[in-house]
Amino acid sequence: MELFNAIFSEGVILSALGGMAYPLLTLLERLQQPNAKKIDLKDMSFYISILIYVFLGSVVGYIYFHGKLDFGVNDRLLAVHVGITAPLLIRSLATALPKQKII
Repeated sequence: MELFNAIFSEGVILSALGGMAYPLLTLLERLQQPNAKKIDLKDMSFYISILIYVFLGSVVGYIYFHGKLDFGVNDRLLAVHVGITAPLLIRSLATALPKQKII
């Protein structure tokens, strides 16, 4: 039970919600643009990408907020911010790695 409370702490849940914010904002932006490439909501890859963003935000939130019990307003805002930015930082780091040349 203690492991369950550590994994699903307030910081991790808020980070997961922050991780869900970016793909949903992208969806809203594309729906409002008339000439934008439409997102196929029947395609499973869209939902899998949302789950990946939520998972990455949760993992980084768990690493960052592990053991923190009392959250103030600033800590809650920080947890949401960590959830939003963590997947974006991981994606930019993954694309910034130099590709090795095959000889």
